[in-house]
Amino acid sequence: MQALIVSNILLWLLLIATSLVLLGLIRQIGVLHSRIAPAGALMLDKGVEVGKPAPQVTAADRFGRPVNIGYAGERSTLLFFLSPTCPICKSLLPAIKSMNRSANNLDVIYVSDGEALEHDKLISEAGLEKSTYVVSPDVGMTYQIGKLPYAVLIGQDGTLKAKGLVNSREHLDSLFETELLGSSTLQDYIKVQTESPGVHTPS
Repeated sequence: MQALIVSNILLWLLLIATSLVLLGLIRQIGVLHSRIAPAGALMLDKGVEVGKPAPQVTAADRFGRPVNIGYAGERSTLLFFLSPTCPICKSLLPAIKSMNRSANNLDVIYVSDGEALEHDKLISEAGLEKSTYVVSPDVGMTYQIGKLPYAVLIGQDGTLKAKGLVNSREHLDSLFETELLGSSTLQDYIKVQTESPGVHTPS
């Protein structure tokens, strides 16, 4: 009889220990999930805040024609800051061209600075002859761009909708996702969702 009681106690202790281990594993899975969640474009704390009017600047394209940036218009604008010597910038060009073709209300402006011959070669290799391509340091300084590749999404009303370092197609997509989610960055949105489980994604 005493052996049976001891056996039951040991079984209960084993059950409790197993439950604690299981709870620990569930917690670790949650932590891992938050770490591997889509990071999105990394927004640096420089320049105008998301949700504020975008800085307005006029710069010449490679043909000398004026290009107005940051002003309200009929379409949204994606500024893609790049360099002819940046391999990641080049790898993203097909994705940006695809976005530009598929979106009916989006204008893409490629922005850089440096020697015109380098840009002419890049434009030819990437098939950007019909794209708006601005070679001017003024735009980068106005938007306080320090690292490349960098993208800025400006709404039709001239509001800065999203911005950040973009190292992949997923980072580019996150700029548009954060606008739909009403958040400044995907990281901020995930943080809010993690801290406030009752908050649901807008439909």
